Amino acid sequence: MQSSRPTPASDRADAAPQPVEEIRFFLAGPTYVPMAARRAMLGEMVAHRSPCFRDLYATLTRRLAAVLRTDGEAYVATGSSTLVMESAVVSLVDRDVLNLTNGAFSERWNAICGTLGKSADRVSVPWGEAIDPDLVRQALRRKRYEAVTVVHSETSTGVLNPLAEIARAVREESDALLLVDTVSSLGGAPVEFDAWGLDLVLAGTQKALAAPPGLTVFTFSERAAERAAALPHRGFYTDLLRYRDKHRGGGTITTPAIPVAYALAHQLERIEQEGIEQRWQRHRDCAAATAEWAAGRGLTYAVARPADRSPTVSCLRPPAGVDAPALVRRLGEAGFTVAGGYGDWKPTTFRIGHMGEVRTTDLAPLFTAIDTALDELLEDACTAS
Repeated sequence: MQSSRPTPASDRADAAPQPVEEIRFFLAGPTYVPMAARRAMLGEMVAHRSPCFRDLYATLTRRLAAVLRTDGEAYVATGSSTLVMESAVVSLVDRDVLNLTNGAFSERWNAICGTLGKSADRVSVPWGEAIDPDLVRQALRRKRYEAVTVVHSETSTGVLNPLAEIARAVREESDALLLVDTVSSLGGAPVEFDAWGLDLVLAGTQKALAAPPGLTVFTFSERAAERAAALPHRGFYTDLLRYRDKHRGGGTITTPAIPVAYALAHQLERIEQEGIEQRWQRHRDCAAATAEWAAGRGLTYAVARPADRSPTVSCLRPPAGVDAPALVRRLGEAGFTVAGGYGDWKPTTFRIGHMGEVRTTDLAPLFTAIDTALDELLEDACTAS
């Protein structure tokens, strides 16, 4: 007979404390998933409307709200973060939206708005630079917008936008909703939903939360809910109010990715035990260790200003004479996974994802491996010439 409650690995008799795991996987997402979280996915399959899953869901979303730093409700959608980006535009924007763009994923907001037929203007700065809040103020003084979109940590470039200051500019200059992609910052950098007056925040499970991909977590303000209620056509799977109403009934809008929910529940418990502020500091420590090593090796950041660099991902340029994709391949041969550059930056940069469960002790062997690979590639280049 099936158990009356799910049994993720953290509840099973064989779930002994796991030793600290060596991490050699440093993508900018998905990130390394701890063995205990992977084991949690082996929990029994249950009905998603059953009392046992509702209990798990209630605990999961309570802990998620704490990570989002909100006294409000937190929700879970099955799908990639792009789903909730599109849902936000469908549910909250009738016509006019301002997209703040400085990288590939902030440009995705703009592409979504265009596809949906919205009137989308941009405040754009070059890749590798942070959005200047004064530019946002100027744009809001020229025209009224229903919403402003921004990416907090631009994964493609390693820029951390000044979200608190941008939110202050939006609040002081307009009644626009602020819609925020925190995909590679939530859990790794301060995100203060209530204190900063944000209206929608979304993130995938596969970045700094260090759970498997497949779920998107999000929250939205009462102000956003009121705007959504005024729009008659919000779709079905993209209707934010449907997520809210189903949540209040104790579950998700449709059948969720239950194994991923088990893993996410495990990771949120792990984050609660570590402490969110301590987790933020660990990510800052990893970023600082990366910066110190890069300076000693003579590597340059694609993000010039240290204050603009994300604590979760570093985008670096190899020295002259070294092909960035070749470096990524050489590291793979040595057993280390790092991310290549993104888009137009693919030939010239590589990215180190130091987020999720990564510690400074994991980074030290990676730096040694990069040093070795660089020496070999430079020697190859000299021999070839």
